[in-house]
Amino acid sequence: MSKTTCYSEFIIQSSGKMTENGFISNSNSFFKPEEITEILKITPHRTTTMNEPRPLSGGNYPFSTWCGCKKEEPTLDANIQVHAVVEMLKEKIPLLLQIKKKYDVNFSIVIVPSIYNEEAPYIQFDQEIIDFCFQTHTEIGVHLYIFDKFP
Repeated sequence: MSKTTCYSEFIIQSSGKMTENGFISNSNSFFKPEEITEILKITPHRTTTMNEPRPLSGGNYPFSTWCGCKKEEPTLDANIQVHAVVEMLKEKIPLLLQIKKKYDVNFSIVIVPSIYNEEAPYIQFDQEIIDFCFQTHTEIGVHLYIFDKFP
């Protein structure tokens, strides 16, 4: 039987807007993920670079993305996961603000629960998380996956 899991991560992505033809990045929002890694001194677990080929769907990426600070434990407490992400980044707030200004990017903390058998994770944001998001203009997103009950 599958168990509910949850992970949380910090994402830096080119800013832009969704159109009827897909995502269009702002003209000054191109960045190389390696530059972000060098600035933050944190190794990402996933990156994309604008205008590079998409491996599965054809076409090119219309944005750059740097995803790091991924936390998977404890599996049912997103507040603890997100707090650990913030702990990794809070001393880097001045660097994050420089990145935001230089590259015109968006920051987000994304929580990704995969829910099985109605076992939901605990999602809450303490004051330290809210303060970090306010200081860095970071959005919080929840990408929720709910699966049918299994016997």
